[in-house]
Amino acid sequence: MLCKIATRPESAKCVVWRQVRATPTDNGGLPSHAEAAPGKETEWKQQVLELERRLETEVSDMRQTAFEEGLQQGRQEAAAEIKTSSERLAQTLQDLVQFKCKIRKEAEMEVVKLSLAIARRILYRELLTDPEAIHGLVHAALQKIQSRDIWRVRVFPGGVEAVRSCLEKMGTGSLEVAADPALKSGDLLIDTAGGELDASVDTQLLEIQRGFADRLCLR
Repeated sequence: MLCKIATRPESAKCVVWRQVRATPTDNGGLPSHAEAAPGKETEWKQQVLELERRLETEVSDMRQTAFEEGLQQGRQEAAAEIKTSSERLAQTLQDLVQFKCKIRKEAEMEVVKLSLAIARRILYRELLTDPEAIHGLVHAALQKIQSRDIWRVRVFPGGVEAVRSCLEKMGTGSLEVAADPALKSGDLLIDTAGGELDASVDTQLLEIQRGFADRLCLR
């Protein structure tokens, strides 16, 4: 810069400096910080808002997916539990039905045994008070076989006369009737060509019991 010294005050002049404004292309053609900041801030805000919206959408989708998966899993677990409970209930009902049938058959069999026990006591008491009560045993035995096949009728000692009387009434008085000391009251054995027929009270009651048992098993 050149300098000049004025020798006379009146010849000195004020220098007016011209102010030069910066152009937009100054600083390497880049916009200044003051001009660029507002646009960038808006753009960043928009990007942040977009990211937040995306994040909210993803979180909402994840929540919905998790809810649906949890709901589906809960339904499957509930269905499996209901199926298991239904199977257990069905098995329990089946066991109850079988148990009911078993109890009923056992009860019916006990009733049969009780009835036969009562009948046995009544028959034995009848034989003690009335020897001719054995006539029913003789009739039942002779109906099972032909009288010509009979060799001998064995009976307990106290029932000989009653058996003979019964055979005479039936027209088979010629059959041999023998007292067997080994037999007890109510015993009646018939010797035939095919073997021995036991027509005793206990034996016939046992046959009746077996008949009832067979009928109960078929039900």
